[in-house]
Amino acid sequence: MTSRAKATRSSSKLTLENLESLGAARLARLVLNQAEIDPIFARAARMEMAARDDSGTLAHEIGKRLKTIRRSRSFIEWDKVRPLAQELDQLRAGIAGPLAETSPQEAIELMRLFLSLAEPVFERADDSSGALGDVFRQGGEDLGKLWSLAGAPEPNILAGDILTLIESDGYGVFDELPEAASPALGKEGRAALRHMLLERQASLPDAERRRFDYTAGWLLPKLADLDDDVDAYIATVDPDRRNALLNAKVAERLIAHGRCEEALGWIEAPTERGHTERELADLKLQALCALDRREDAQAQRKAIFDRWLDSQALRDWLKKLPDFEDCDAEQQALDQAMAFDPGVPALAFLVEWPDLKRAGQLVRARIDQLDGRAYDILRPCAEALSSSDPVGATLLYRQLVTGVLDRGASKYYAYAVRDFVAAGKLADGIDAGADIMRHVDWIDLLRRSHGRKIGFWSQIPT
Repeated sequence: MTSRAKATRSSSKLTLENLESLGAARLARLVLNQAEIDPIFARAARMEMAARDDSGTLAHEIGKRLKTIRRSRSFIEWDKVRPLAQELDQLRAGIAGPLAETSPQEAIELMRLFLSLAEPVFERADDSSGALGDVFRQGGEDLGKLWSLAGAPEPNILAGDILTLIESDGYGVFDELPEAASPALGKEGRAALRHMLLERQASLPDAERRRFDYTAGWLLPKLADLDDDVDAYIATVDPDRRNALLNAKVAERLIAHGRCEEALGWIEAPTERGHTERELADLKLQALCALDRREDAQAQRKAIFDRWLDSQALRDWLKKLPDFEDCDAEQQALDQAMAFDPGVPALAFLVEWPDLKRAGQLVRARIDQLDGRAYDILRPCAEALSSSDPVGATLLYRQLVTGVLDRGASKYYAYAVRDFVAAGKLADGIDAGADIMRHVDWIDLLRRSHGRKIGFWSQIPT
């Protein structure tokens, strides 16, 4: 590209500097032209002009539009949801930005008006995309920030106001409000909100408590975290409903506060661990290290490696072994990885370590156990083996191809073609006597099994 062409291309980019160089008159014409065909853009332009004049004009413009939206009763078709969300977000940003800078109290009042639109808007719209929910949730967070910046009511009053908003919220609009309003609440306000929650919970008849129990269930722990009060957090855990996830959350907080012996009690409590098992294992190691229980920590590192083939846990375990024991221990651990089931994580570990020789041996011995759907692991492993072990890499590429074709997963044909080509490029580097089917024979077998999958074969380079 010539220097002149580069300069022309640079001057046509939509940058602030280039736009300013057009001059006010030309920009004004562009704005007017766009405003004529885009009502949302037109309203945004009017908001900018109102913000330039004074806060009263801007507040009037925003309030007028919010009231118009609130009065509307027509159903919002699916293709109108995103434009409405875009306009609402512009209104929200106008309140939280320019208006808040000049008149914080007006901004608070208008943000509350804005948020009052949430329920009627949700009731007449299909927000399956989540666009409207995102805008209103941001507005709920903005309200908390406005209270923190602009001077909020007395803490007890603010706590009651927040509880009323949250209790009437059926769409998660105010999920981020307590944290955003925390500076305005202060310790006194958070204590008042906690007291109101517990008092309200205790006063409700059983038939009405289920929904409020859910509110208290997420708000009380959040308030405890905002106060950095681990005992208050523990008090929110129902002893009859303890589970591995709750135990992990409590243990994490106890460790952060240096209460590691207590943390171990929560970690080791008998529960169904499931997907939380690894998190609890890591927390146990953290606690043991903090308590300087070296032998127990070593045993835990080895247990983590044994269970998950964690390379960092193995490295740390080897470092802590007595001199001259680490080499033999490493070889035993790598042999252990060779036999690990399932085979895909075992292969990933050996490539990462790295021990490419063992990785290639594992591929040859267990290729049928390596699920071709694990492309995010098998493909990088094939690339890693390509130079040192083209046979092992070829077997992996072939497994990826047949995995796609066996499933008839046509949307992945393009990836299978790439793996097919990669296997072909390795063919010339494989010795004639290697224990692997020749590339041409493999293609013949593939055609016999999947010859009718034209969508795949039509993409193969000729």
